Amino acid sequence: MKLLFQSDDYGITEGAACGALKGIRDGLVRNTGLFVNMPSSRFAAEQIKDYPQCCFGIDINLVAGKPISPVDQIPNLGKPSGEFYTSGEIVAKSDVSLMEIKTDGMENDPYPYEETLIEAENQVKRFIELVGKKPGYIQGHSLMTPNINKAIETLAEKYEIPYTMNFLKEYDFHWVTITWYLRPFPVEKQLQMDVEAGVMESIHEVLEHENSFLVSHVGFVDEDLFRCSNYTIIRAKDLHMACSPRLKAFIEEHNVELVTYDDFK
Repeated sequence: MKLLFQSDDYGITEGAACGALKGIRDGLVRNTGLFVNMPSSRFAAEQIKDYPQCCFGIDINLVAGKPISPVDQIPNLGKPSGEFYTSGEIVAKSDVSLMEIKTDGMENDPYPYEETLIEAENQVKRFIELVGKKPGYIQGHSLMTPNINKAIETLAEKYEIPYTMNFLKEYDFHWVTITWYLRPFPVEKQLQMDVEAGVMESIHEVLEHENSFLVSHVGFVDEDLFRCSNYTIIRAKDLHMACSPRLKAFIEEHNVELVTYDDFK
């Protein structure tokens, strides 16, 4: 039985990055994806070099911070102020629900393919500049439209790196049930969540499958996080779960192997 334990949004802020490093060092995190376009991205890329046990990938981020590309090359993705449209702003200006924006049946994709491909590839190039090698895997962040999916698939093939969604299908990964991520997700709701208890209720699922996948967003909470993400307090709760002695004891007792994308190459 193998478990691919992943934490997304690495480097979204310096505090979140430091929390993720704790999740790798003291917990079960073995895969994490970098946001390359944030002020803390370079710091995050430097710090993770001390953790070779973690597969270091890239999260293609099109909703937080500033694009890598000039705004005039991606006018439908970046605001005149120079920042990305947030996921909420994309939903509002596209007049679709969050559920509709994730389906393959969208009539008007708010992410034009060519613009999306330009920005996504520039993010891959920035990753290589920061890290000195290709990402260990590639995936999207927050919203997943047909054009985003197509752009990421194109880059995964071009740079010969695993695309999370296709990788999980290829190796028949079971997604461990998670119930603690909500939309909208006000802080009051996040404070009520007991992530450790939630995962302890569902972790037995890994015993029924050869390969399982557990996604998280571990991190410390700092002021910058409240300025760029709706996922705030929940990250600290995810981190507590990732370092939980109860969860680690379950993994050890049942001989569950923690794996990375690299283990399947």
